[in-house]
Amino acid sequence: MKPVAFIAAVALTVLTPTAMSQDQGPASNEFRIVGYLPDYRMSDFDLSPCKVLTDLYLFSAEVSPDGSLSLDRLRNAPWSRLQSFKTTHRVRLVLCIGGWDRSSGFGPMATSTQARKRFIESVRATCLEKRLDGIDIDWEHPQNEAEQGAYAQLLIELAESLHSHGLQVSVTMASWQTIPSKGLEAVDAVNIMSYDHDGRHSTFEAAQADIEKVITLGATPDQINLGVPFYGRSLSDRNKALTWAELADQVKPGFDEHDGVYFNGPETIRRKTRMAKDKGLGGVMIWELGQDVTGKNSLLTVIREEAQRRPAK
Repeated sequence: MKPVAFIAAVALTVLTPTAMSQDQGPASNEFRIVGYLPDYRMSDFDLSPCKVLTDLYLFSAEVSPDGSLSLDRLRNAPWSRLQSFKTTHRVRLVLCIGGWDRSSGFGPMATSTQARKRFIESVRATCLEKRLDGIDIDWEHPQNEAEQGAYAQLLIELAESLHSHGLQVSVTMASWQTIPSKGLEAVDAVNIMSYDHDGRHSTFEAAQADIEKVITLGATPDQINLGVPFYGRSLSDRNKALTWAELADQVKPGFDEHDGVYFNGPETIRRKTRMAKDKGLGGVMIWELGQDVTGKNSLLTVIREEAQRRPAK
């Protein structure tokens, strides 16, 4: 995932019965609401709206080629407050590793047996020290077949190590990307970041197609969290993006386009969340929480309402 400019991908996450929260988080069969919180928002971010989440993803740490893990970007993270929040509200706290322009260490690490071992040990120690419930791997992107194979092996070894401590592993990937099925089978959650397509970057139809593509790669529907954007992107300039907070007061209800910017308004977010439930998906995923508004136009509120909706009899 790319902060601010969001040349984003598809986050894949899959919950297995063996992965349990250290602090008894949400039930594994609960419709998941996964939200990313970037490091540049953490120091003064109001966590109170996030109590409706099942999973709070902290973005992000980085891996070095030798397998060491750097939390430098998270030096200002309010760890005590985050830990207290997760315990009070039974929200899983997950550390994302990588992302756009933060993934250069993955290739050398994953293709080295020794560096991979060091990385896994560092991840496990960090999770236990910070009282995390797991990690999210966001490698953007493997460049060749050898790295693809190493990626799958990394996920398998991570899962073997972390599951023994009741920790989960999720993996992030672009919709055009592939991961060997044995890698997907090993992880706990599949978050599809179904946005940043060409043109209207996050349509309902594209979301449907992304879901089907990930299923063909080997994920089951209940493993998948459908990613939804809390931002819009210009139709003429991909580098221009506006947050929902910048758009909410300007747009007309029922429209997903304003002044050449395409976004997902409340009705589309509701429709996508409903589709995720109707298709038996694991849940939805949000990039990112700091782009929302409070009050009647909150997209997170729409997701919560739809997630709590009981199926029609």
